Amino acid sequence: MAGWRVSLCLIVAALGASVATAVDPVFTDQTVAAGVVNTFSPPPAWNTVAAEMAGGAVVADFDRDGRQDLFVLGGGDGPDRLFINNGDGTFTDQAVAWGVAATHLGGGVAAGDYDGDGWIDLFVASFGPPSGAVIGAHKLYHNNGDGTFTDVAAAAGVAMTNPDIPDGFGAAFGDYDLDGDLDLAVAGWMGDDGTQDGATRGNRLFRNNGDGTFTDVTAAAGVEDLDMHGFSPRFVDMDGDLYPELLMAADFQTSHYFINNRDGTFTDFTAQSGTGLDRNGMGSAIGDFDNDGLLDWYVTSIYNVQLSLTGNMLYRNLGAHVFEERSEAAGVKQGGWGWGTCAVDLNHDGWQDIAATNGWVYGNYLIDATRLYRNNGDGTFTDVAVASGLNHTGQGRALLTADFDDDGDQDIVIVCSREPLVLYRNDLSGPNTNWLRVFLDTRGAPSLAPDGIGARVVIRAGGRRQVRYISPGSTYLGGCEPSAHFGLGAATNVERLRVEWPDGGVTILRNVAVNQTLTI
Repeated sequence: MAGWRVSLCLIVAALGASVATAVDPVFTDQTVAAGVVNTFSPPPAWNTVAAEMAGGAVVADFDRDGRQDLFVLGGGDGPDRLFINNGDGTFTDQAVAWGVAATHLGGGVAAGDYDGDGWIDLFVASFGPPSGAVIGAHKLYHNNGDGTFTDVAAAAGVAMTNPDIPDGFGAAFGDYDLDGDLDLAVAGWMGDDGTQDGATRGNRLFRNNGDGTFTDVTAAAGVEDLDMHGFSPRFVDMDGDLYPELLMAADFQTSHYFINNRDGTFTDFTAQSGTGLDRNGMGSAIGDFDNDGLLDWYVTSIYNVQLSLTGNMLYRNLGAHVFEERSEAAGVKQGGWGWGTCAVDLNHDGWQDIAATNGWVYGNYLIDATRLYRNNGDGTFTDVAVASGLNHTGQGRALLTADFDDDGDQDIVIVCSREPLVLYRNDLSGPNTNWLRVFLDTRGAPSLAPDGIGARVVIRAGGRRQVRYISPGSTYLGGCEPSAHFGLGAATNVERLRVEWPDGGVTILRNVAVNQTLTI
């Protein structure tokens, strides 16, 4: 506690002026105008609790034209959609032409170039056809690079994650063994008896064999727990040793923090780390919320005092895999029935904010508002969602951020259960809103994972140091734009930009111009 207060005093003393002049973002609903109309709607045959919790989407540049596209699940009453960005504020659904317009009971989605051919592929967790759930229905869409995908899940060995029951929620690509190709973690919530009480065999870790196939190494890697009701996996290097940990937001107080042992195995360090306190871990966001250079972990959960449900948890990284839970003091605990969340600097003041969507099928949770917690730069946050135009009270599930219109600020997509998807455009303007957006290109470097996944990007601008980690893992059933996005406030120059690659290499740029998208 004392360390937190001292560090914040130093930060506020140095940066108080820029925080005081920060402006709030202004969001406008551009869903219809942008042409991204979609409703996640499960059919009557899918009448389990899983249907109410599903509804995923993911952001990636699938055609490599430099613009972020959007893949969205349909739910089973309608097909999945692939919205290709036209570059003029609109999108065109190309799912049929690209071969991904499947009608099925979709759970979650992850995007990543698993075979290193330069084209971003898709993993889709599925409960099966609309007529009824079946085991082994997941999809791995290989991007052929010609505007089409081919489902190779069965041949790749990732079509099934739970041998007992249809299952599959969030998923994440990441290179946990640092061999240069992307491995895959998939979360499973379902017990083998169809309830929360049964054994959960759906949480799987697949090692990429480098030949287009994967091997299930869950038990061998030490990450199998038959009591873990998983929702949102993330591969993130939390201690700076280059090897990413595996973090899993999971229900019924079964969230896990697995330390990477750097030998292909992990150690469950949840209790010792001070994490796993969330009663109903669902969504997951990673960010350096206090700008101390260490990555913190935010987990959404359910807040209900009468039922002793904890609410959201903010785990502040103290170093050496030890965390301090700060949600109540920070003002980000009472988020209703929490689901998708992202760490993102929405107003470009140099402090990462938190966006979190909510909702459930009864009581006050039916009109549970999405939160936009503005980082005040002093260890606290203020919900400015309504004031910023993010007035959303629908049944939010996945929440994603991306700069769809390439104007420098991050927009927000919310996927809802049985309600239309919403795209909020960020119309941030005014002084002290400079920015920098960095993508990493590792083509031609086989020792590095595609698109710089697992790299750390560190900048110094305006006397402030900021850190971002390239980890587009599950925020809840989907993933955000795989960039390092920085708000710079009044800074007119980035004095130093440092990329720390997962193989130990370093790239340094100096005097980088602001207000640009840069590819390194």
